[in-house]
Amino acid sequence: MNNRFVLSHGTALRNLLLVIASIAFVLLLTLAADRLVGGLSHSAPTPGTMELLFPPNSEQSFESAEFKYTAKINAIGLRDNPVGAKKPGTYRIVCIGDSFTYGWGVDIEQTWVKGVEKRLRDKGWDIEVINAGKPGTGPPDFAALAEKAVPVLLPDLLIVTMLQDDDFAGAGEGVKGSQYDFLDAARVLYPNFVRMVRLARQARQISANQQPVTPPQKTSAEDNRRWTEKTAKDFLNKMPPENRARFDQFDDKVKQAFLTGRLNPYMIDLAMQNQNFYSICMNLDDPWAQQCVQHLAEQFVRIKRVATNFDARLAVLTIPHGPYVNRAANANIRRVGYTSNDAMLTSDAPDKSVQLACDRAGLPFMTVMTGFRAHMDDPTLYYEMDGHLSASGHKLLAELLTPILDAQLPVGFKRK
Repeated sequence: MNNRFVLSHGTALRNLLLVIASIAFVLLLTLAADRLVGGLSHSAPTPGTMELLFPPNSEQSFESAEFKYTAKINAIGLRDNPVGAKKPGTYRIVCIGDSFTYGWGVDIEQTWVKGVEKRLRDKGWDIEVINAGKPGTGPPDFAALAEKAVPVLLPDLLIVTMLQDDDFAGAGEGVKGSQYDFLDAARVLYPNFVRMVRLARQARQISANQQPVTPPQKTSAEDNRRWTEKTAKDFLNKMPPENRARFDQFDDKVKQAFLTGRLNPYMIDLAMQNQNFYSICMNLDDPWAQQCVQHLAEQFVRIKRVATNFDARLAVLTIPHGPYVNRAANANIRRVGYTSNDAMLTSDAPDKSVQLACDRAGLPFMTVMTGFRAHMDDPTLYYEMDGHLSASGHKLLAELLTPILDAQLPVGFKRK
């Protein structure tokens, strides 16, 4: 009886060891196969016609009291030059952001995005920097765009740009629940197989979006001016008496630009609703500000996930907002209905709020605020009433950001 027990026990042990050895062998075999697959070329499909941000192949012209420009949209729905398949040996950077990245008020080649691209190329880098900015967007939109655009554009570096204060306040409601799936777990052991699956998904996504979601649109500066004028008058007619009284105290230049459709009506409308908009984010101990930090961190984690899945580095850059870095801009926001003070020009809160969210999400943080404050007395960096970066402001931003990126790029992308 005891001998039979010992024999049975020994057989079971041998069988168990055999199963373990078999599993280990299969695991090693599949890992080797994955690494072999990694040595093969996985070319990305060429992007077709799609609407990543705007109706593709559209054209819109704008004219305000301070600028005139035309925005041309490429075949994949971005305000940029034509974008094709990623070329081997070229380092691709994609910049996601709002109107300060899009380049509201300037020609595309005057934007800081194209300025950085030119300066890095002049330094010998084989590089392209793609503009994925859209006016009126915020962190939840940035995350949605990343999930849509990263699988198509396959950037080496994804830069999420955060307009100081404005995009922080628009952090949204955060991200609830886990979005991880089986491929995220499998990627730890089988990165190359997972990449092949994701590229196959990407090919299907591109194929499904070969036709534009919205037909190409073309509007003239006068078309947009009339629409802006109508919106402004609608806002004016709906103003409560106390807000109308405030508006009536504006200087004539501002009122004239607003009423004739030559000034952003939403900027005035926001001032009527919340004149303290530029100061409410200055106190990071406030529970609302702390909630914004958390929500922003959750959006960053959402973007980080898609960047990691497609082997893209991810970094966050704050865009200097005039009221916090420029004396003229700080004074000018009072002309359009907001409150401001000199303390804004020395506070670290506009950067620290975003940096705290980056720390929670485990992301690198970049800033050029100190460089802008060194030009605090230059009144030409921001448009007087509109508040966006002027061509001079975009140029300064490109000059300050270029050495930061130059120090981070892999040397293998230097032209020989």
